[in-house]
Formats: sequence, C-alpha cells, structure tokens
Amino acid sequence: MMGPWRLPGIAMLTVLALLASRSTVAQSWEDFHLGAWEGALQLGYGVDRERLRSPDSTANTEFSRRRADEQLTVRNRGFFFVDPRLFTGDLGLTFGLVQERARSGDTHQSRNGTLAGYAFDATLFGELPYNGRLYANRNQTIVTQPFGRTEIAFDNRGATVRLREDSPLRDLGFPYFSASLRAEQQDTREKTTSVLGQSFRRDEQQNTLALDGHKGFETADLDLRYEFNGLHDREFARSDFQSQTARLDYSADFGPALNRRSDSHLSYYTRNGVSPFSLLTADEHLRIDHLDNLSTGYRYLLARSDTQTGTSTSHSGNFDVRYEPFRNLDTDAHLSALRQELPTGKRDTYASQLAIQYRHGLPWNGTLAARVGGRYQIDDNRLTASRIGVTDEAQAAPQFLGAGAGFPLDQPFVVASSIVVVDTRGGTRLPTTFGLDYEIVAEGNLTRVLPLPTSAVIQPGDPLAVSYTYELDPSLRYSTTSGSASISLDYGWIAVSYAHEQSNQALISGQDSRFLDDVRRDSAEVDLRGSWNALDGQAGADYVRYDSTRLAYDQQRYSGRFTYRPARSVTLAFNADRTLTRFTLPLHRTDALSTQLTLDSYQGAWTTTALVGRRTYKDSLQPTETINEARVRTRLAYGKLDFASTLTASERTRGGFQTFNWAVDLVAVRRF
Repeated sequence: MMGPWRLPGIAMLTVLALLASRSTVAQSWEDFHLGAWEGALQLGYGVDRERLRSPDSTANTEFSRRRADEQLTVRNRGFFFVDPRLFTGDLGLTFGLVQERARSGDTHQSRNGTLAGYAFDATLFGELPYNGRLYANRNQTIVTQPFGRTEIAFDNRGATVRLREDSPLRDLGFPYFSASLRAEQQDTREKTTSVLGQSFRRDEQQNTLALDGHKGFETADLDLRYEFNGLHDREFARSDFQSQTARLDYSADFGPALNRRSDSHLSYYTRNGVSPFSLLTADEHLRIDHLDNLSTGYRYLLARSDTQTGTSTSHSGNFDVRYEPFRNLDTDAHLSALRQELPTGKRDTYASQLAIQYRHGLPWNGTLAARVGGRYQIDDNRLTASRIGVTDEAQAAPQFLGAGAGFPLDQPFVVASSIVVVDTRGGTRLPTTFGLDYEIVAEGNLTRVLPLPTSAVIQPGDPLAVSYTYELDPSLRYSTTSGSASISLDYGWIAVSYAHEQSNQALISGQDSRFLDDVRRDSAEVDLRGSWNALDGQAGADYVRYDSTRLAYDQQRYSGRFTYRPARSVTLAFNADRTLTRFTLPLHRTDALSTQLTLDSYQGAWTTTALVGRRTYKDSLQPTETINEARVRTRLAYGKLDFASTLTASERTRGGFQTFNWAVDLVAVRRF
C-alpha cells in the first residue's frame, strides 16, 4: 500500500500565520468563521481475475484478487477569517482502509493498508485586482485495469498570485496588464503491474515556477509566458532533468481599415539531463487583405535546435496569394523556400504550388465541388553523412491500443534500431521498451509504431516523444512534380467523391536514385446519411488504389454508425468499421474489423452505460489478434445515498496466447 498520510504544511502555516499576524484586524478565534460542513462515508468491494494461456501451457498463469475498502471524507466549504473578502477557503480530509486478498496459483497473500488524502484551497483578497491562491492536495488510489493494476499517490501543493488589468497601477500611470505567478511542487508515486508479469515503478518530484502575462491594446495583444520545471526521479536518478520554456506572442491589426494582421511568435525551450535538448523558434506571419477577394500572406520561420549530435538550423520563407475572381471560384498560389543547416551539411528546398477550387449549387439542395492543383519542388542535399537524427518528434498513443492501432513516423527510410519512444504524460519522460511496450512495422518507405495494450507504461491517448535516425542520399539534387484533382457531389442524404493524386521524382544531379519515389493514388467514396423517426444512420464505403516504388495496395473500407433513441432517456448506438487491404508490394493481406455497441440510459435517479466491442486484426505476415471488451456501469441516487457498480471484462488473443481479465466493483456512498 501507499505511504502514510501527511497533513500539508503549507495549509497549516497559512492558517497559523493569519491567526498570529499582528497586522490582522482582530486577534481572537471569533474572527475565524467556519463554512458549511459536509461529508461522505463510502464502502466498496471489488473482485477481479486475470488469466494467461500460452500455446504450450508453459507460461500459464492465474491471478485473482478481492478488495474491500472503507473511506470517510469530511469537508468544510467557505470558511473565512475576519471577512470573506480577506481570506476564504475549503478544507477536506479523507481517510480510508483497504483490505486485499490475492491468490496466484497455490500462493495466497493478504495485505491491509490505509489510503488517506486531503484537499486545501484558499483565496486571499479574492475581490481585489491583486489576489492569491494557496492549495495543497493529496490523493491515493488503487485502480484495476484490463491486463493490469495501478497504485498511485499524488501530492500537489502550490501558490498562485494574480494581477488583473483593473489594478491600481492604471491610476498611478503605469501600463496596465494582467499577470499570474505560480509556484508548485508535485510528488508522484506509482506502481503498475500487468497480467504478463511486467511492472513499472515511478517515484518523482516536480518543481514548477510559471509566469504568465498579458497586455491588451486597442488593436493588439501581447502575451508572455515563462516556465521552469525541475524533475527528480527517485527510482532512476539518471532520468533527472530541468527544463525552461519561454514564449512571447504578439498580434496586431493595423492599416487604414485594419486590413493587415501581423502575428509574431518567439519561443525557447531547453532541457538538460540524460538527453539534453534546446530549441529556439521565431515565427513571423503577415496577412494583407488588399480587396474583398484578394489577399496575400508572408511568413518567415526560424528553428534552431541543439542536441548531443550537434546544432541544426532551418530558415523557411513562404509567400501566398488568394484570389476569388468569382463567387464560386477560388485560386491559391504559394512560393516557399527552406534551408536546413545540419551538423553534416546543408539541404535546400524550393517549391511553387497552384490550386483552383470551384463550388456550385445544384437543384434540390445539391452542391458540386471540384479542385485541381499542381506543385513543383526541388530538393538539394549537400551533406557529408547519409543519416539525419530526429529528436522528440511529437506523437500520441491511439485511444484504443492493440489490433493494429498505431501511428506513422514523419520521415521515410527510418533506421528501425534507432527508434526510442518516451512517454511524456504529466511533463515527465518515462522510458519504454521495444517488444514490451510497442512494436514496429515497416510500410514501404514509412515506419509505424504500434503501442501494445499490455504495456505497463504507455496508456491510451498518452503523449509520446519519438527520437530516431533516417537515411537519405547525402549528395543528391532532384525534383518532385505532383498534381491532384478531385470532384464531389453532395445532396445531404448522399455524397460521392473521387480524387486522384500523383507525384514523380527525377534526378537533376547525382547517381543514386534508390531514395526517389513515384506515387499514384486514386480514391472513391460514397457516403449515405439519413434520419427516420428515432433512428439516425450513416454508412460509407471507399476504395483506394495506391501505387508507389516500394509500396502498392488496394484498400476497401466499409463503415456504419447508427443511433436509435426509443425514448429521450435511452440511446442505443452501433458502430462498425472494416478495412480490407491487399498489398502487392510487399505481398500480403490485412483485415481490420472493429464493432461496438453502446447503451446509455437515464431513468430518473438510475443511470446505466454499457459497451460491448470486438476488434480483430489479421495480417498474412503476423499472428491474428482479437480483442473483446465489455463494460457496464450503473448508478442509483436515492436521497443522500449513491450506489454504483462497474463490471468490466476483456479478452485478447494473439498467436495462440490468450489473456483474460474481468473485474466487478461495487460502491455505496452516504453523504451528510
């Protein structure tokens, strides 16, 4: 269980300082006024079971657990000292007892412990333009999840000082602005275990100091932000780091009719520790509306990064023209140039682009839309090495893990062995392991990262930072000519569309053409929508033919979303999606199927939500993976009594391995 409960020192010191201060209006307990009392008594009971089966039965495991807990919460809301305009706050205390019985095979284990917490929040001079806030809270929880269990204790304490624009500084002749200063300390202790025997421990302390400022003008805004973050990892000291972030944003509307807008962004980020990194960016954008149907844009972007492998700098310039000669016709033209100064040399890119879009209304509320475009680009590599490093590329884990769900990396020709994935939830940098937390799949020139549902680190939707190295020809000058055309017809209840994209790359100078790629992509889509009394539905089908130098496939996708509302308080929804892909280069087939049925019911004090889902991913080159999930949550509110129950079950099979998990949680709460 988690460590013992501690009363927050910051809250105690604040109250004692107010009571003992000679500058306060009064000196007796009569000046301290309690707010409204409230509380709750909670009883909970939970059962969960986990089972793993391997093809040869050598790795079979079974685990079951029963947990009973009692929790008492007492809270006083709105207490104040002397006057609510001087000092007001809330204070809540929580204390819980947990008893747990676990069985793994023939081994039995019993654990008893306490879960305790507090929540303190106070406001000083709340109605004045200058005010402050003090807060401290602690929360301990035990969460049972499919394929895993997490024990977590979170402590957070800090103070915020705010200054509003209507402060007395205006009367003294100072420029008026708003600002806030926040100092915060967070302690996180987490232990996660999975049914596969993986474990993850986290014991960190973060110290944060943040300053935000805003100055508003009649036609402009200025924003300033600075944040310092220091992280100390008690489990792995080598993961300690300190980071600083500074950002300045300025936007202004100007010109004779305020027809010009300028946006300036300047930011700097630096981090030390095991993976030191710094990034400076300057972004300047100007938009001019010459006429109602004519505008131009100008943009310059500077980015400079420093890593252990050296310093990289890029300069980017863009110019665009938007012209609408007729109400239904739009034209866009772009010119751009990019120079990258890398530790191993330079890369230049020049591009021009033109696009024309046409829209027209049709009888019976129809709309016709068409678009054609073309682009010409020249890339020039003058490098001394054939590999370039990427640091902390921002990605995110899918909302549902497993069954082929993943994300592609931005650059082609990635060296798979160089990939490093870090989970950055909560501002930390949690390392992950290939094969345990994620897998890698090559798709032509691109590389996909697939987070695993059994990972003890990566959770659905987590922000990720991916570092890797990719290859290219160091001495090569080539052109890319691309064009696209699309047409769509939409009548509300039915929509059809077709699109064609094509690009061809050719050597201008150099000998090695193995990194060049010619691409042709054709797609067609049909979408049906409709409503019939209590039923809403949408069904679609699309077909894609993709052909490139290293990747070719035909893909069919069918999807449907249907909602049925027999009553205002009852909603039944069904979603289904199937994607069939036949790869001819490299030769293999995939079949991804996802179905989900949900029920939401609100019958007075009784609330029920239920979900049943199945996801299957078949690949002729990999073992078939199937995930079945079910969840039912109910809640009944009767006066000051609340009853809640949760039933979850999930099953995952892959390559003969089967992991099964189910859990039942019952909670009763009496509020007073």
